[in-house]
Amino acid sequence: MKSITFLCLVLPLTISAAFDDYQNINNFLKNSDIANEKVFVLLNNQRLLSTDYNPSIFQRVRDEKPRYPSTMIKKGIEGFVEVGFIVNEDGSTSEHKVIQSMPGEYFDENALKEAIGLRYTRNTRSDYINTKGVAHKHRFTFNLSEGSRKIPNGIFSCMQFIYEDKYLDARECSEKKIEIHRGYSIPYSMALYYLGQEDKGINILTKLLKDPNEESFYLKALTTSALTIFLFDNDLYEEILELEPYILNVRKVGYEEALLNAFYFLGVSLFYSDRTIDSLFYLKLTQQDSNCRISLRNSNDDVKASKAQSLYRLLPEKNCYIDIYNRTENTLKAIDKII
Repeated sequence: MKSITFLCLVLPLTISAAFDDYQNINNFLKNSDIANEKVFVLLNNQRLLSTDYNPSIFQRVRDEKPRYPSTMIKKGIEGFVEVGFIVNEDGSTSEHKVIQSMPGEYFDENALKEAIGLRYTRNTRSDYINTKGVAHKHRFTFNLSEGSRKIPNGIFSCMQFIYEDKYLDARECSEKKIEIHRGYSIPYSMALYYLGQEDKGINILTKLLKDPNEESFYLKALTTSALTIFLFDNDLYEEILELEPYILNVRKVGYEEALLNAFYFLGVSLFYSDRTIDSLFYLKLTQQDSNCRISLRNSNDDVKASKAQSLYRLLPEKNCYIDIYNRTENTLKAIDKII
């Protein structure tokens, strides 16, 4: 990848920032290093964790959907591939290479093939300029429908006992089935936690999430949701911070709804650790993914949907998680008073 130097200009006063309703937070960000990508994206009110790299002087003008390998569909494997490249002056792309892919290299070939067709146009609203061309990246995601993820229904039957506070039944339902499918370790560890074996339950979930050989992002999403709740309830904030890269990788595949609590707990933990910019980023991401109030500039994530979407409009086919949105809003108000 070519080394590109970006020159940052002063933000115009007319730009709507993500925290316009929070004067102290907004002033804090304006006085922070604008070269920090998270600061720039928040001040420009762009979509967080977009499939396209931000900030950039280019925006994507058409969607590209790589072919999903049939063997991966049959195995129920999902993943993502981040492809880096140079955006040429005419909007075409060149010098493509894989930056990161998970799990393994299953989707690399199809992603690289499709990346050649990516096209961009100059973004006149961008405050980043350069003179030699732009180093850029795009993330291709490979998602399966719920019925194609190859997860036994018995796991959810065991989980139902958890929701009904029948923890002994949940343990009995799942313990002997872990050898059949590793997913049963999720209700099993949750049952242990609620039966007083908190450390053991947390350790099982942590190993599952961090295991590089576990290729099911669906299982990792379920694991993350339970694990971060347990850690936060026990004030284990440092342990939550250690999960940050793993949570991000799951989010790159999708699973916005499953990770709402995880990113909220991560955001609060980061604030306790004086990583305020990172904290604000993840708290705003929680609000964004709750789908209850969209106040972001049009995103490159879906070009057609982006053109049709206006501010404050709910994303189609998404649920609004108002309780999580309001909880995060109250947290941000508290931060705004003390920042």
